[in-house]
Parts: sequence; structure tokens; C-alpha cells
Amino acid sequence: MQSASELELAPGKRKLIEAALRLTAGGRSFASLGLREVAREARLNPNTFYRHSQTLDDLAREAVESVSRRLRPMLRCERWLAAHDEPHRVPRRACVAFFAFALENREAFLSALAEYHGTSPALRGAVRVHLNEVSAEMAEDVVRLNLMPGLPRETVEEICTQIVLQLFHLSHEFIGNVAQRELLIDYAERFIVRLFTGAVFLAQHEAQ
Repeated sequence: MQSASELELAPGKRKLIEAALRLTAGGRSFASLGLREVAREARLNPNTFYRHSQTLDDLAREAVESVSRRLRPMLRCERWLAAHDEPHRVPRRACVAFFAFALENREAFLSALAEYHGTSPALRGAVRVHLNEVSAEMAEDVVRLNLMPGLPRETVEEICTQIVLQLFHLSHEFIGNVAQRELLIDYAERFIVRLFTGAVFLAQHEAQ
């Protein structure tokens, strides 16, 4: 069943995005793709491309946006549910949800990881913008749910930025290494807990 956000995309554009993601999931950059190559992979006439996007960079930005529109509300929902049901497990449940989403959207994540250090400034910027949105919403939820009452908002925002970047880069190993997935979830949970615990300790020490 398609989500509401996926249904916002025209069928032709969705096919082009999916085709480009398949082609870049192996580590190729969007800049290395050809228009006809993407259209052929999508089984569409090359002229169809220009009805949906002006350039491959535009298509790539829309691919990143389409994933972000689904990832962010899912993570926020999981955080709020966990905070209500079992606050002590918010970090783990958020990690499990993030990595499960990465696995379900393997091609999109592998493509985004390649573009994070890729040759296109526009795409590097697009990936970073959406990661920043994820971390900003995480920080907002931590504050609104009062999960770290002893920390100022600025510290929470800085920690959330570090967490999102770490999980994003760990997603590559999670996708490719089945045997290590549980260990990676454990590691990510410890990483989050230790960052926040250390920040609380420093805040208390500075207040003395």
C-alpha cells in the first residue's frame, strides 16, 4: 500500500526516481548518470524525463525530499509513542525505527550516503538540509517531551545533530552486514545514552 506522500508524486516521476536510485545504490553518483540511462532503467521514453524534471540534480533533490517526507513523521511518531509507553527505551526504539526504515529504503539511503560526499554541491547540500531537519525535529521532541530537562536547548540541538549523522553513516553497515545488525543497534543506543549522560554531567559540573 502506498503512503500519502508517495501518491503526491506523478507515476512517471516516481518511476524515474526509483530508477535513478537503483542505478546509484551501488555507489555511483547522480552526476555519473545519463538522462537516457535513467529513462531506459525506468522503461520510459527519454522525452518523459523533461515533463517531470529539468535536470538530474532536480530529480535527485526530489528523491531526497520524497524519502525525508516519510522518514521524519515516522521517527517523530515513534519517539512520542515510546516516551508515553516506556520513556527509558526512547533511544533504542528510535534506533530500531531508523535502521528499519533505512533497510526498507535501501537504495535511497545508499544513494544519499554516496551523495553526502559526492561531486554535486547541490546534492551534498540537499542531503545535509534534510539531515538537519531530522535532527532539528529530534531536538524539538526531546525538549517538548522533557526527556532531558537538565540540558539547555542549544546543547540538545548539538547532540541531536551528532546522533543523526552517526546513525546516517551507520546505516550503510546496517544495510550491508546482516550478522552485525543487532550489535549496531546496541552500539547506536549506547552512543545516544552516553552523549546525553555526558552532557548532563558536564552541565551539573559547570553549575557547581
